[in-house]
Amino acid sequence: MAGPGIRYWEMAHALKRKGHATTLLTRHLEPGFSGNNTVFAGKASLSSLFTWIKRSDWIIQPGSPVALVLSVLLRRKIIFDQYDPVIFEFLERKPTSFFGKIQKSFMLMLWRVRQRLILRFGHAFLVANEKQKDLLIGQLAVLGHLYKLDSVIVLPFGLSATKPIKTSPVLRGTKIKDSDFLLVWGGGIWEWFDPLILLHALAKIKQQRNDIKVYFPGLRPPSPESQKLAIVDVFLREAETLGLLGNTVFVNSKWTPYESRADYLLEADVGISLHRESSETRFAFRTRMLDYLWAGLPIIASQGDSWADLIEKNCLGLTVPCGDVESVVQSVLRMADDLAFRKRCRLEAARVADEYSWDNIVSRLKLPSPKP
Repeated sequence: MAGPGIRYWEMAHALKRKGHATTLLTRHLEPGFSGNNTVFAGKASLSSLFTWIKRSDWIIQPGSPVALVLSVLLRRKIIFDQYDPVIFEFLERKPTSFFGKIQKSFMLMLWRVRQRLILRFGHAFLVANEKQKDLLIGQLAVLGHLYKLDSVIVLPFGLSATKPIKTSPVLRGTKIKDSDFLLVWGGGIWEWFDPLILLHALAKIKQQRNDIKVYFPGLRPPSPESQKLAIVDVFLREAETLGLLGNTVFVNSKWTPYESRADYLLEADVGISLHRESSETRFAFRTRMLDYLWAGLPIIASQGDSWADLIEKNCLGLTVPCGDVESVVQSVLRMADDLAFRKRCRLEAARVADEYSWDNIVSRLKLPSPKP
């Protein structure tokens, strides 16, 4: 599962633990995925959407047009989740073909139409941080929905209720030695990220030492509807050109299953996430940072987003200016050599992690008390 799937899977379970009867529908499943008959109703279809929306009091969704129309027709309360402001992701994509440019223009037009419908028919709205809240309040105000300004709820990503447990060795012991210092890049490679700056930093570091490695757990998006972005091929070519691929940089060409992520995280020493300076960065909420907290990993991250502020305030790791290779080099070397600093970051990560448990997060969602 990518970020949205993780969010709704965990949110559904947290709401169920609070006594709500919760049903989760999805368009796609990971191979071998099992819902354990907990809150999972299976793949969404027109008939299943109609059935479950009719049975439900509240509908939480990111803005699926079909689910939106059915919810309105059946007069259900709708909570639209705006934690992922996709408009800025669309803007960051750089299509190279004529068809790609037409597709991007079409997607931007659809977003404008969809967003107007969401703001018109939504009863409440979820966002991941204060910057996103300001953005959504501005949209509501411009469109004249002034009576909805108090309906925007900051509900960030959360942490699994269970602690991470290692079940099997996955990386260390072969090309990655037990004595190596291992960085993990938690999610995929998207066009608004900057994995190339990490490659150039690692190339510089490799001139001094060869014990620092990085693992990318998922290059191919998990959803069948998602296509591998052009930056992935650029990244792989650059890693090959710099002589890093297969000895310093290791990749999983597919996608690491959600239930297996703890094995990789617990073998790492530090989590890293680097991005470019853009509007996407300003409003984003990096969901994989929560996995770093969950596993107690110190973090290296670019400045410019809400996570950088949290990292600096709570000593969760180190932040670097966007595009500054030398700062990445120095941050990686400091993390590798300063064991006392890493231990302090781990202690702070454990403290902050408690604030982001899914049970605490969904408490901000003031739904009516379940009926006895």
